[in-house]
Amino acid sequence: MFPPICHIQYTLITMRSFSTCFTTFLLLVACHRYTEGFSSSTTIPPTPRVTFQSLEENEFRHPLDRDLTRLIQVTPGNKLADQVFRRAFPVVVEQGARLDLLASSVRVSSEQLPHLQELLEEACRVLDISSSLPELYVQSNPQANAYTSASLRGDTPIMVVTSALLDRCTDQEIQAIIGHELGHLKCNHSFYLTMGGLVSAPLRVLPFAGGRLADSFLQEWRLAAEYSCDRAAMLVAQDCNVVASALLKLIAGSDKYDMNIESFLAQSDEYEKLLRNANPIVRASIQNRQQTHPLPVQRVAELKKWSKSREYNNLLRNGVAI
Repeated sequence: MFPPICHIQYTLITMRSFSTCFTTFLLLVACHRYTEGFSSSTTIPPTPRVTFQSLEENEFRHPLDRDLTRLIQVTPGNKLADQVFRRAFPVVVEQGARLDLLASSVRVSSEQLPHLQELLEEACRVLDISSSLPELYVQSNPQANAYTSASLRGDTPIMVVTSALLDRCTDQEIQAIIGHELGHLKCNHSFYLTMGGLVSAPLRVLPFAGGRLADSFLQEWRLAAEYSCDRAAMLVAQDCNVVASALLKLIAGSDKYDMNIESFLAQSDEYEKLLRNANPIVRASIQNRQQTHPLPVQRVAELKKWSKSREYNNLLRNGVAI
């Protein structure tokens, strides 16, 4: 006896529903396993970073910065000049700058923007800066920038980052930029560059090219000081791509579009090659431009060279894991 037609239809529908559900279940399991396999195979664990205990600034200074600093250090009366200079520096300048920041900017602390404070403190630990941690301020400014003001009278140093910089950069890039500014403090550039200006003053009385020689001397030192601080940024980030990415965002003026770091590094290589083969007049014109910072592609090229140096890799090898 055959079952009723309605019962047969119900049975067929039930079996089809079960088959559909079971097939769906198998697909979900397969997708889950595929997703797990994909995630585990493509997720790259972050590279562990290290701190540099008892780090001396001369261990990462650019060679020209190191040599000129030593020249000032061995100059007779250097320590006396240091004391006189610090006492003579107008207290109203430092007080005015601090009051202006307190009035118009946001001071970072463990209670205010604590994440930025953590980035600062970790960068200080990496560079072995245990005393005179700078006060960090966030200033509203459409231009991405950062700067440091070292107190010549022994007060707490000041570091400023702009709102545009925070909006444009990742946390790693922000910390690398903080590391660059800490490099100025670690190397005491504010004092040594000022003393360099005093030492080079006699050159200005020489006939014909005396003033030009003095200006060229100071400019080369300022540029070398920036290279030193890029190295400090590299020690904090411990990733050349992070520092290069920060520089790329600063010069491109936007983070709206994804930018290729490798392409920018290749651009710096092309610049170096073209500069070497350029007409001597063109090369001299570029090298003699008055500028406070090296050209961005030059900075990346210098940093790339240093990242492959024995000096840098020895520092990493002797570091202590964070």
